[in-house]
This record gives sequence, structure tokens and C-alpha cells, in this order.
Amino acid sequence: MNGRALELQRSKAVFKGDNIEDYCEHHKWDALESLESIATVTSYGFHQEISSGDETGYWYRVVEGAAKRCATQPDGRRQIVNLLLPGDFFGLVVASGSDLTVEALVDETQIARYPRRRVEALADVDPAVARLLREIAFGAISRLEAQLLIVGRVTALEKVAAFLLEMGERLPFETDDRIALPISRSDIAEFLAISAETVSRSLSGLKQRGLIRFSGTRQVRIVDREAIEDGGRTCRMSRS
Repeated sequence: MNGRALELQRSKAVFKGDNIEDYCEHHKWDALESLESIATVTSYGFHQEISSGDETGYWYRVVEGAAKRCATQPDGRRQIVNLLLPGDFFGLVVASGSDLTVEALVDETQIARYPRRRVEALADVDPAVARLLREIAFGAISRLEAQLLIVGRVTALEKVAAFLLEMGERLPFETDDRIALPISRSDIAEFLAISAETVSRSLSGLKQRGLIRFSGTRQVRIVDREAIEDGGRTCRMSRS
């Protein structure tokens, strides 16, 4: 299998990250193949910059690994505005004067890059590609809506619990509701707009209440999904 065929096979496996349903339909496979024919894939190291706000000539997709799109506050604090996992697209919207940057969160993060003008030209002549791009855009909007709901939770405990559930939806479980978190606690803190110490206390609180268990630094098993989904209304979630 040549490199392009292997990349297409990987793309088919991870495109579910943007909630593209019934992707086995022939016209969507053709659209995916059209996109992959103009893509270039690059590997990035831990915290290496992938793109910056003034780069508007490309669309991007995470093939393997994870990345974060972040902004720097006036006081120097960083806020993750988008957590990007395999299958997720970014760079869809051109924001003039934006100072947002995208960085790799793990070593050997693989990123596919698509020239924006060539993508738009394909969409102009191929309805299947145009439909695919709409699905991609809807998936990106859904991710941002989910993040707003997470960050909008009242307490830090609720935010961390909601974050774990979101990762459970976007990442494949290994066994028994076990999640391999793709980012560190400090990155979780930047994503939730709380301190790393608060993230650690919240995770410990969830563990003490019997809602989660740890298997290593980033391996988390959800023990009581119903209580976590309750969003803090049970005594176990609200008790300090």
C-alpha cells in the first residue's frame, strides 16, 4: 500500500471525529479521496507551533495525536479555545488579525494540510465535496458548543466531570469505560479556565466519591457515569 492509500485509509478511520454519519456512502468516499489528493501531512513535536492566526491559506486536520488552539490573555495567561483530536478540522474560518495559535500537544502529532483555494475550487465543481465541507463545518461548530457548555458549568468539579464525559464521547474507550486522556492536567486547566491545582483537586474529589478511578497518570476509568452525568445535582457531586 502506497503512502497516499495509507493516508486515505487513516482518514476513513478517524473522520467520525467530526460526526460524519453514514460515511460508507460512495459519493462521500469520493469526496474524501478528492480532499486527500491535495493534502500534505507533516509531523510535529510536543508544543511545536502548527499554525498562527495570520496564516489563512490552508485548512488543517488532525490525523494522529492531539493539538490545541489557544489565545494569550493580556495578563499572560493562556486559554485553550479548541481541543483538537484525530479527525478534527481547524482553520476553517479566516479571522483577520487573530493572534490564536495551534500547537501540538503530543510528540509525532500528524497534521494534514489542505490549500484553501484548491479546497474551495473542488467544492465549486463537486457537490459531494461541498456537502462534505458542510458536514465538517457543522462538526466544528458542535465541538465549540460542547466546550461552551463545559466551561459554563458552575463549579470546578462539574467542569472537570463534564470534560471527562466529553473526552469519553470523542475518544475511543479502551475497556470498561477507560479513557486515555490526550493532554496533561495543566492543559486541562487551560481548557477549562481554572488552575492546574483545581483540576487536581477536582479529579481527586471525583475519585474519593467513587465516580472515577486512575490507572496511571492519564488513564481514567469512569465508574459511575450516571452520577457524573447528573452534573453535580447529587450529594456526592456537591458535597465538599
